[in-house]
Amino acid sequence: MSTQLLERPTVRRDAETDDSTNLATATIEQTTSTAGIESELSMLTNPVAEFISDKDRLGQKIMQTAMSRDRVSFAVKSRSVSHATDFATPIRSTLLTLASGFGGVNVTISPSLNLNTWPAMDALVAALEESGAGELWQPIGERSIAIGAARHLFVSVDNPIRDDATVVFPNVLIEVVGAHLIDPAWFDRIVAPRCRDEALTFVFYGQAGFEGSLFERAWQESQFLGTI
Repeated sequence: MSTQLLERPTVRRDAETDDSTNLATATIEQTTSTAGIESELSMLTNPVAEFISDKDRLGQKIMQTAMSRDRVSFAVKSRSVSHATDFATPIRSTLLTLASGFGGVNVTISPSLNLNTWPAMDALVAALEESGAGELWQPIGERSIAIGAARHLFVSVDNPIRDDATVVFPNVLIEVVGAHLIDPAWFDRIVAPRCRDEALTFVFYGQAGFEGSLFERAWQESQFLGTI
């Protein structure tokens, strides 16, 4: 990346260069050069988040990032939790199937057990059945689905469960649907301590306008932004 200098012609008087004009021109060039370098450094250290509005490209980017084990955060605006579930279900099904041989733990977090978690689990089972993996998956505990060595766990903010099946540490993907309805303090206290893997991909689905919510924070901090 090159820095463009602002150059101004030197004013000549009687074919001789005016010293004061040369000095002014040099000062302008030096100031502009410094400003350009500072701007470039700011862009490198504080990169602008990439915005993805195409649903297919966004889904592919999330899957590729998760499978390549990149620690990246997505913030995706959605009309509702159910709309986010419709978008995310094929991603969950594909990742669970692809990771069945070598293992991997994915987690979906949502605000309500009855309104969000059970419908999301039913949708994942239906997607696995449709893809031909209906005989491969098996339940583990109350809210966990596994295929081979891979596992997808569902967590509800309003109705957490405490059994051996929930003592897991995700290492591929963490999704938070309805993140605009979740207190970031809860996430930091309950979820963050289990996010030990340095290669986790985070996806936060939510709506704008909920000040102080987990989604508002994610929207400010994520490397990738999108709409579905």
